[in-house]
Amino acid sequence: MRGATRSTFASLALGLALAGCSTGSWQFWKSSSSSPVATAHPVVRSPQPAKTEYPAAAVEAEAAVPPAANFSSLPGLPDIRFRPGQLGIVKSDEKVLDTVVKWLKAHPAAVVMLEGHTDDLGTRESNRVAAESRAASIKSYLVANGVEAVRIAIEPVGSERPLCLEKTDPCRARNRRVHVLVRRP
Repeated sequence: MRGATRSTFASLALGLALAGCSTGSWQFWKSSSSSPVATAHPVVRSPQPAKTEYPAAAVEAEAAVPPAANFSSLPGLPDIRFRPGQLGIVKSDEKVLDTVVKWLKAHPAAVVMLEGHTDDLGTRESNRVAAESRAASIKSYLVANGVEAVRIAIEPVGSERPLCLEKTDPCRARNRRVHVLVRRP
């Protein structure tokens, strides 16, 4: 009898807990209300100190690469295109990228901005990640071929600024690209 009472009580408690969770969020640590909850002892949070420790390369990159508005396209330089799901460069891209390397070596004070673009498929966040990965693969190629990393900036645009707005495969292929912009001093 004692075991049956315990199992009945346990079942009842479990049922009540589940019934209460079905009306609200099971993530009890997240508040479903946007208003703050008053407590007997208010929590006072001190402001987070600003981070002052930056790697030297990051500081140099911030100083060396101005905002994207100051950049322009390099005449005669096509965009680097990508297949769906492709994040890295392929052998056929090296000819175009070698042109960028030569131009940057001929203009040592110039900087480059790599804008990563994607098609409209996928989430906004996954498209920005893909755009950044594509641009980073090009940056790695340029750095491996003698261009200083501080002269290269990456802007993951994702699907925000498409070249083509149609919902077709050829149009989406035009949007999967890295656009190379330069700034001459």
